[in-house]
Amino acid sequence: MKKLLLLVMLVLLSVSVCAVGGAMLKASVLRYEPAPAEQGNPVDVWVELNNAGTKADKVAVKFVPEYPFSLPAGSQGFFDVGILSASESKVVKFSVFVDPTAPNGDSDVKFQYKYGSDNWIELLSSVSLETQNAVLVVDSYKVTPSPITPGQTVKVEMQLRNAGRIAVKNVDVSIGLEDGKFSTIGSGAKKRVDYIGFGETETVVFELASDTSTEVKVYNIPVTLSFKDERNKEYTDTAKISLVVNAKPEISLTVDKTVFTSKTVPGTVTLKVVNKGVVNMKYLTVKLIQTPDYDVLSPSNEAYVGNLDSDDFETVDFTVKPLVESPRLSVTLEFKDPYNVDFSTQYDLPLRIITDKELGKTSTPWVSIIIGLLIVAVVIYWWFRRRKKK
Repeated sequence: MKKLLLLVMLVLLSVSVCAVGGAMLKASVLRYEPAPAEQGNPVDVWVELNNAGTKADKVAVKFVPEYPFSLPAGSQGFFDVGILSASESKVVKFSVFVDPTAPNGDSDVKFQYKYGSDNWIELLSSVSLETQNAVLVVDSYKVTPSPITPGQTVKVEMQLRNAGRIAVKNVDVSIGLEDGKFSTIGSGAKKRVDYIGFGETETVVFELASDTSTEVKVYNIPVTLSFKDERNKEYTDTAKISLVVNAKPEISLTVDKTVFTSKTVPGTVTLKVVNKGVVNMKYLTVKLIQTPDYDVLSPSNEAYVGNLDSDDFETVDFTVKPLVESPRLSVTLEFKDPYNVDFSTQYDLPLRIITDKELGKTSTPWVSIIIGLLIVAVVIYWWFRRRKKK
């Protein structure tokens, strides 16, 4: 009797639902591709809307952006389906983007749907995320000291970061030193790290020595990374680090020569510029600054030298008139190093004016002339005597 009563109630209920014409709209995720989805890439999701009741009006469905899923530019995030008849279904496709920082595993993608004037109904579906390829990068490096002086020992620290979503192992880090300007100290040119979990970092240190003949410039050193992921898939990648070789310029300036007939008349001063360092100099200019000690009578108080290589020198001449008994020259050298860094050096040089008279050379020309004439006279006398005897 009770079973019969329950069956009658169910029949009456179904008749009541149909009588009021109620729509029964349900939404579900049919599938997504690729499966599993990968971080940093789009994934297509198909959503099915199914009406199990009477006609449903104003049917709509939309994507709700929540980490790690977002709507990429140009993709449609809302579909106005319109009318779904009784027992009718419709499928719409959404293209969503997976955040590159999302971890491996399952994450829920969210949608909402409705019909008529009803409120939005939430739909959650799980999407499996898995990195397909391992990614290992040289995240940063530090060179100590920097810049490097030729012949100096240097420490290179490289920080390796697992930028993928899968752990890596048997990481071999090789540094390329084929040009012979640098060599390793205390170890070979390859080092190994056993394991780096996803998102983790490891530091590898190399000690190098630069050759004394190393040219001043920037050296790009190749770094090779060989490793495996957890599935034993092998990878090889390359990166580059830069080693800056430079040194402090070493330059000297001296008074190389003077030509004066008197300490109060104009004369010529020759200045000698010597590059004593390992750094080549560019755009070298010598400026003789006017002071109360002298007048600069040259057409210009500047002399352009240009490039001055290591272990080389150049001379420049200026015409000056001394105004005091012991003048001092004020000279400025301006130049650039190989990295176009500007340098300016000031010099204060004593100008020692030594005349021929002070050197005892005043009468020398006349004495030479007289001696020469006497020699000529003796030769002529001897010649005439010999001729007369003949």
